[in-house]
Amino acid sequence: MRNREQPVDRLVLMVLVSRARQAAAAGDLGTLRATARDLLAQLNRRGGAHALADADERELDRIYDTAFPLTDPADPKDVLDAPWPTTAREEAAEKFADEDTPFGVHLDGLVDAALDRGDRELLRALAVTPLGEVDSTSQALIADALQAAGELDDELVGLLAEDPYLSRDLAGHRKPIVAAATADRFRPACDERLWQLTSAPDADWDRLVSTAVPRGLRFVLRGLEFTGNWRVARHLGAADLTPAERAELIEHLRAQPRERQEAAFTMRLAAGDAHLLLPLLGLAGAEQLLRLIQAGQAPSRVVRNDRAAILAAAAEVRPADAERLLKLVPNDVVAAALGLRRKPIMTRVEKWSPVGITAYGMLPPGDGETVLERWVALRELRRRAGEMFPAPERRKQHAVAVDVALDHLAQVGGYADAAALDAAGEAYAPTPMPPELRVGPYTVSAGFQGAEAAIVAAKGGRVLKTLPKAAREDPGLAALRERLELLRGETARLCGRLRRLVVTGEPLPAAELARLRATPAGAGLPLLVWQDAGGRFGWLDDLDRSGPLIAAHPAALAAAGLLAHWQGEAARLRLCQPVPQLFREWYAPTPEESTGQATRFTGRVVDGGAAARELASRGWRLDDVPQARATKRFGEHTAVLHGEVSGCWGTGDVGFARLEFPGAGADRVPPVVFSEAVRDLEQAARAGRRSVGDHPEGLARSRAELLTAVLAQRGSDRITRDGDVVVVSGSRAVYRVHLGTDAITVNGGRRPRDLAYSFGETPHRALFRPVADRGSDTVRLLSRVLLLAEDEQLGSSELNALGLCKPDGTPCASCGRVHS
Repeated sequence: MRNREQPVDRLVLMVLVSRARQAAAAGDLGTLRATARDLLAQLNRRGGAHALADADERELDRIYDTAFPLTDPADPKDVLDAPWPTTAREEAAEKFADEDTPFGVHLDGLVDAALDRGDRELLRALAVTPLGEVDSTSQALIADALQAAGELDDELVGLLAEDPYLSRDLAGHRKPIVAAATADRFRPACDERLWQLTSAPDADWDRLVSTAVPRGLRFVLRGLEFTGNWRVARHLGAADLTPAERAELIEHLRAQPRERQEAAFTMRLAAGDAHLLLPLLGLAGAEQLLRLIQAGQAPSRVVRNDRAAILAAAAEVRPADAERLLKLVPNDVVAAALGLRRKPIMTRVEKWSPVGITAYGMLPPGDGETVLERWVALRELRRRAGEMFPAPERRKQHAVAVDVALDHLAQVGGYADAAALDAAGEAYAPTPMPPELRVGPYTVSAGFQGAEAAIVAAKGGRVLKTLPKAAREDPGLAALRERLELLRGETARLCGRLRRLVVTGEPLPAAELARLRATPAGAGLPLLVWQDAGGRFGWLDDLDRSGPLIAAHPAALAAAGLLAHWQGEAARLRLCQPVPQLFREWYAPTPEESTGQATRFTGRVVDGGAAARELASRGWRLDDVPQARATKRFGEHTAVLHGEVSGCWGTGDVGFARLEFPGAGADRVPPVVFSEAVRDLEQAARAGRRSVGDHPEGLARSRAELLTAVLAQRGSDRITRDGDVVVVSGSRAVYRVHLGTDAITVNGGRRPRDLAYSFGETPHRALFRPVADRGSDTVRLLSRVLLLAEDEQLGSSELNALGLCKPDGTPCASCGRVHS
């Protein structure tokens, strides 16, 4: 892949061949190795495959066979440890190629063998050999193994970094494929390449778009001076800085004009440390407001904002300063909470902008307007989704925007939540109910199937699984589809209420429960496990409902020793709950943590920007002085996360030192509070993970619990569990499925298999969806586990992806059949 976008230079090839002759005559092996690399770099360019003359090719074979003689063709180290692919060595290397690879010399199987033996010399040869290819996964395994052994030296890093695509992947640009320590070894090479690519104003953004964020003040200063593509300048200006470099930047900007200071501030927004420049701009004290502005916006989705937090942060600055900050960092939702930008927001609503709609919900009522009148207007926006947006994804985005807007409107109106606003709105202006649609022998209505809103068809009192063709073609179905959109909105908002009840352990008064049950969306309430005033757990209809009820949290059920029982009941009933409850991730304090400090994240290094954004979006307040910490209120309790931060939250690497609950040990903190605080941190660590093996332990456990409950109903002696890994002993191979990373390996191999997204997308017949979420990654992964346990039924495409297809009619060792 090296330099393929550039054409081959034949004159350069001639010079390099001449240099090889001279080095051979002088016995200079170092120059011969360097010349071979330069020659291969030219030949890997566009049009370079046949650019070398036959006579030159034969001469180079003679030169390199003489300088680097092959002594043992059976020894892969001897064969591969050569700088030039001579004919003799290529023939020897073919003997070590993977059997299932029809084209080229692929040596990934040899990598696995070297890893098994711990043969680091062979691994080093495989990393840079020109005699075959290994994929990026193999290169990652090699780099990690050599780094762990202390043998990933600068020379090898430099050789691997010659391939810009490989070095970018190893540096963890998009997602980590190596350990953090290994990725850090490749960052300087990526930085140097980016520095070279941006040395001129005409730097091509298309070549830079996939490069990792650089490190160093020189990039920021270059970005401020850059006169070419503004995207390049922004990329450079967001470089990671050390605390000393950050202080130097502030001093540099102090003497600059205001326009240059504001440009630097805008660039540093992506870096996560722009708040440190606020005093320079005369906006000291606006740090928390800036964090909320940044946390309350996302490029690809609408975000729920906390109006009370916005107003509290705005109260810390002058109104003129808040307006100026919003001009520097626009956020229509925050502006709406402060009563600003009313006209532009209404213009965006008229254009059906999702962000404009969410901001509309946050605007205080105008002259003569009431909250309930706006509720009616938002209901109308939701109802018209079908006619305005034929595309399902766009319709879904619009629906989510309306739901978030109603959540914002509930905050403006002082309602407990959007579900309470719905109840008041229905009393003010009841939603028109279309009559049942009768088509021949069918009766069609908008209702519920379990916890999900759906259009339901019945015939002779029997509910049908699908709509009959006659009903789908009836013009009266349009009114039911509009009603369905409204039902889905009500259900989503009620689910938001139920989710908060599960997460907080807040009691639900009997009168409020009765009101919620009377709503159409209340059909999901009996599908949750509750706890009554007497402390008894059970289904809603089996409990004393005269007093307040609590939606049971899995941590509370586990503390009572009842979680496995209720999970088994859910599997027996194939229960699809409206919100995650019985199989929600949960956490209990370890004996060490029962003293009041959770240290399970200590020493775990994550990307600070991603972690800070995730924490802020979950309601944590981040403070840098006098020390780095994050705080969040959980009812009567406060959780405090102490961070190990190089300068400030949101930039560079962050370590989670410890989680504390001031004034109480973890054993005196309610199980729900402890569990949800740790879950927030695990989600933040997942968002900012820097090592390939990092995974959320709670997610792995919840998946294991669901699989255990399913297997208890329909057992399989082929499936066992080894920690966070499920071992499937199929008829063709043994598969290891990691429940936290989703990685699937075969027959003890180290490389995860890249399976088609559709494999497992349809739930296995033994599995059920534990929550009303059709895009569940958990259901897909566990379906794959169950399908692998029946691997004798897999098709050729799945077998090929698993590396189990036998080429050229070779019978399978497991079943004796030939797989194409």
